[in-house]
Amino acid sequence: MEKEKILQRYRQEGVDEGREEVNRRGDDAGFYAMCVLALLLMIYQAFTGFCSVGAFARYRTDRDRSALGMGIFTGALCLGCLGWYLWDTL
Repeated sequence: MEKEKILQRYRQEGVDEGREEVNRRGDDAGFYAMCVLALLLMIYQAFTGFCSVGAFARYRTDRDRSALGMGIFTGALCLGCLGWYLWDTL
């Protein structure tokens, strides 16, 4: 008889604990995937920003036109990726 009371109470609440657990696990997996993606994007931006600043510094010191080209290329790439990311997320 106790079992029937418990089952009736759960039916009245309309809450499915199994479905809530599946949703929680899915949300957790999505959160961790977004954290990894954000970390990879930050590492990439730092690398291209470092390459760009380093290339401009080499150009300023040596007046090497290939360093200027590399600085412009990596700077444009960095700004383009950042702009795309902002456009996509906003």
